[in-house]
Amino acid sequence: MKEKIINDFKQIKKDLKTGNYKKQIANILTASRLLSPFVLIPLIILNKLLPAVIMVIIFALTDTFDGYFARKYNAVSTLGKYLDAVVDKVFALSLLIPIIIRSELNLSNYSLIFVNIALELVIAIINIYAFFKDMNPSSTILGKVKTIFLFALLGLLYLNKLTIINSIYILSLIIMTILFQILAIISYFQMIKDNK
Repeated sequence: MKEKIINDFKQIKKDLKTGNYKKQIANILTASRLLSPFVLIPLIILNKLLPAVIMVIIFALTDTFDGYFARKYNAVSTLGKYLDAVVDKVFALSLLIPIIIRSELNLSNYSLIFVNIALELVIAIINIYAFFKDMNPSSTILGKVKTIFLFALLGLLYLNKLTIINSIYILSLIIMTILFQILAIISYFQMIKDNK
């Protein structure tokens, strides 16, 4: 596994040196989301919500298009898969941290959000474990659905700051996200068990 990632890095270097940028569009889009904490956290904390929303949309679109370009240019790689999993966590945390910091988002009503954070950390630990054990757990449908629910939840929490949203919708989405996070964790554990 580690050898594949090292080879992927060598391929990136070769592609960039020879001007074969098309093969690296997916990796560049994925890596760009690593900038999200440096952009989003200050914007949100400073209450610059419109620029923050625009940047969230841009970062979210990179998540949509990186897979498209990886498939289009036959550039799916082990590095890209791991990088995508890591930057999704970074992106989610760059949205969660300001929610926790800003008290006016009334998180006391939605304390279950801390369960979402804890479960995301468990998923990150599973990914790190799989990497160091040279396993190749690919993303599952449950993992993708979980990510959709997580980002929908984050969007709803921020939308709640701009307009009043019935708390039952937010709590329902928190619970649904927790459910899919748990199902994703079970599926990842099953994959690890199958890889042993």
